[in-house]
Amino acid sequence: MAHGSSEGVSNRVLGVLTLILVLVDAGLVVINSIMWTAYRAGDVTAAEVAPFMLFAGSAAVGAVVMLLAAIALFRDGLGHRLAEVAVVLAGVRVVAIPIAVVVVVVTVGMSSVSGPSDIFLIVLSVFEAVVELMVARVAAARTRRTFTA
Repeated sequence: MAHGSSEGVSNRVLGVLTLILVLVDAGLVVINSIMWTAYRAGDVTAAEVAPFMLFAGSAAVGAVVMLLAAIALFRDGLGHRLAEVAVVLAGVRVVAIPIAVVVVVVTVGMSSVSGPSDIFLIVLSVFEAVVELMVARVAAARTRRTFTA
């Protein structure tokens, strides 16, 4: 199946869908910034805001990764190196989330990750990071040039 043919979904369509993930991640950053504002105003504690900031930080990295993947898809074969960078960054993100959780527990305390909503945000961060790693890998595979003689 040729990537640019009518036999399957084109890279441009996948690029547009990937741009939707960029908007989702950007929206998550904006929504979580409300918690940061509440923290700065003294309305919530560091333990209460920590999981939201972890989620927002992860989403910010996700937005960059998905933007790179989308650009790579729009560039087809010329975007393969960009897609490879997206895969590396997405992989680092997946590994960094558990490390960030440990850092939060050590610096803020176990109470920052012990509530149901805290655990939900952490699990959601990991899930989203894994999904976006898969998207970046698809972008890398779809932009790989195949040379035939």
